[in-house]
Amino acid sequence: MNSDFFKEEVREGFYISAEMKKVWAVEMKVLSFVISVCKKYDIPYFADYGTLLGTVRHKGFIPWDDDIDICLKRADYMRLIEAFKKENNTDYVYNGFYFSDTSGQPFMSVSDYTGVPIPASVQEKFFGCPYVAGIDIYPLDYVPRDSELAGLQLNMYVALYDIAIRFYEISRQELEDNLGQIEQIYNVKFVRDNTLRGQIWRLADSIAAMFTEEESDKLTFLARNAQGDVGFGYNKEWYDSSVDMKFEDMDIAVPCGHDDILTMLYGDYKVPVCNTSSHNYPFYAKQKEFLLENGYEV
Repeated sequence: MNSDFFKEEVREGFYISAEMKKVWAVEMKVLSFVISVCKKYDIPYFADYGTLLGTVRHKGFIPWDDDIDICLKRADYMRLIEAFKKENNTDYVYNGFYFSDTSGQPFMSVSDYTGVPIPASVQEKFFGCPYVAGIDIYPLDYVPRDSELAGLQLNMYVALYDIAIRFYEISRQELEDNLGQIEQIYNVKFVRDNTLRGQIWRLADSIAAMFTEEESDKLTFLARNAQGDVGFGYNKEWYDSSVDMKFEDMDIAVPCGHDDILTMLYGDYKVPVCNTSSHNYPFYAKQKEFLLENGYEV
């Protein structure tokens, strides 16, 4: 990566610090690794959300964005998980309930480390960045065209999603009551041990993956539907193929229906609107606060 990349700059009126440039560099290094695994195993992937918008509109990061997202269709998502396990590259950390039973998110991510403070030996591999950074990877599942089946699938998923998300917040009695009902209705049996949260997540994932392309006209990230965006979904043909586009100094795969996807997500997406309110910007603010409070240099 060119040394000039790490210099602070202003893009489209927005100031980007040298600190953020290090974070971007880490994310791009993680992305390059993930793409290399996808290519090695012939696994299609797609730029997603703000990364898709940044690629199409800015040929790189949206100036006021601080993360990278990609997505894969369910079968490819599961293949990627197995590929990560096979590769067993110890330079990267794999996060998600297929890797850890304590995971609290309905998707996976790959990062440079597990938490701060990051050892100096690890920072040296990742441009001296003191923060945990990486990329998020989302599964896309088929939604049945039969609306009653789609509603049933979502209700089944929500029942599991809700207790998986709130696993450490709800009382053990409420958890047990919910688990008992689910075991009866779904004809399953949970093992009550330290793998329980992972078991719940993986059952939810099996519900999300219930339907095939032949039964569907749309793809969705079902957790988004569970969070209240019930009608959210993409036309499946928008993900029939991809084209490589420039993202900073690398290439990234963009879905063939990117114009329709971005219009659906952002409206008139070609007009930049400076907005960091979709999440706490920068995402590493709490990491920085912790390090400073405990006497670490950042």
